[in-house]
This record gives sequence, structure tokens and C-alpha cells, in this order.
Amino acid sequence: MLCGVQKQVLRAQGCRAAPVRANAVVRRLRHVVSAAAVAERPAAPANPYRQPAGQGLGFYTGEDGYIYCDNLKVDDIRQQVQESPFYLYSRDRIASNYAAYQAALAGLDSIIGYAIKANNNLKIVQLLQSLGSGAVLVSGNELKLAIAAGFDASRCIFNGNGKLPWELELAAEAGCLVNVDSEFDFANIAAAAKKVNKRVKVLLRINPDVDPQVHAYVSTGLASSKFGIRNSHLQWFLDAIKAEPMIELVGVHSHLGSTITKVNIFSVCVRV
Repeated sequence: MLCGVQKQVLRAQGCRAAPVRANAVVRRLRHVVSAAAVAERPAAPANPYRQPAGQGLGFYTGEDGYIYCDNLKVDDIRQQVQESPFYLYSRDRIASNYAAYQAALAGLDSIIGYAIKANNNLKIVQLLQSLGSGAVLVSGNELKLAIAAGFDASRCIFNGNGKLPWELELAAEAGCLVNVDSEFDFANIAAAAKKVNKRVKVLLRINPDVDPQVHAYVSTGLASSKFGIRNSHLQWFLDAIKAEPMIELVGVHSHLGSTITKVNIFSVCVRV
């Protein structure tokens, strides 16, 4: 559910992008990637799905045979709910997962962004905002929800290769970070910035051509993907940004895919 960790590692300098402490950043990111695999988390039992009744975290089966959500029996909750089916979430599990990301990224200037498309339940969105999360957005309506939930728009990242003009105008007005996904996307972002008379901070979505080793339908980092900018086209974007006073390049972005289970894949992306 927690997605879209962003790091600003490039800045516009002339018509080219110059690394900002590139070697140090890469070393730090490699350390974070390694730490992510071993980051200390709240004490968890060997089998998280079988825990002491009323004392566990998230959803689990107690030794009494009942299913629990945190310290409450799911059956007791069910009897208090007037309508069924209903959705039940573990506040403590969400908070624990968020804390694990914070621990893994400690010391790194970063934004932990919750992908609102994963679950736009207002209570969950508000919980993550209260924990300090940023937001990753793929639509104007998600941006409206993020603002309603109290998110700082400057810590929101607007993604997608099909952003509509009105959505980009809303993002520009609010002060969101916006990922540039293509030539026409850049043109629409620049037009939106001019229309609302607001300078827009952008990141270039780089396609590193790295195999995330996941199902083809959720793989987005290969050269064959419809997402992102190929290395061969980077200079065009750098020149275009230099020529556009309403656009400010603040970093790069990359998304390799979903359901990635191997941490070393991110190391490969950082090296690329």
C-alpha cells in the first residue's frame, strides 16, 4: 500500500542535468536498499497469522481459534456492524508498516508517498497523513481527496502518462510535484503552468530498462514499457525544460513495477 518513495538527485544546470553529490547519493541509496531488507520492525511472532489472543498486530488467529484484528475479535466487531458485508482494516498494522519505511529511510532526504489508488478510504488516507506521509496521485480526484484529508500538496507527487489538462491545472495551482512521462505530457504541464501562472516543479520519469522480475502486466521499467523516458531522449527534455521558464526540474523518478520481492532490483536501478 505504501509506494512511491521519491529522491531528488538531479538539478538543471545549463542544458544538462548535473549529479548532486551523485556518488554519495548512490552509496546512501544502496545502504537504504540493504537496510530495507533488515530494518528493525516492531516485534513480530514467528508466524504473524497465529498470535496470542487479543495481543497481536493486524489480522491473525488467536490460540482460542478466533480471528482477531489487533486486540479485537472480528466476530465481536461483526455483531456490532449493522450492515454486511463491511470493510475492516487494522490501524495498528498500517501504522507499523509506515514506521518500517521510516526506519529504512532514516537519514535520507525522502518522501514516503502513499499511493491513494491502492485504497482511497478517507479514514485510511487521513491516518497516513497524520503519520507524516506524502501522497502519490494518478488523477485530479485523488488530488482533491488528498487535499481534503489534509496532505501538504508540496509533498504530493502526480504520476501517470495520461494526465488531463484540468488535472494538471489543479496540480499546478496546489503546488504538487509532477512527473514528466512523455513529450506531450511535458507540453500539457507547461500549458497548465502558464494558464494558472504558477511555476511547476517536475521530475523526469526515467525508464531504466531494468527487469523487475514480476508479471508482465505490472512491469513498468523495461524499454518496452509505455511508461517513462528512455535515456536516449533525456537531452531533449533537459533542453525543453531549460527553455520553459514556468517549469523547474527538481529530480528524477523511476517506477520498475508492482509486487517486487527482490531488494537487489532497486540496487540495479540506482546504478543505472
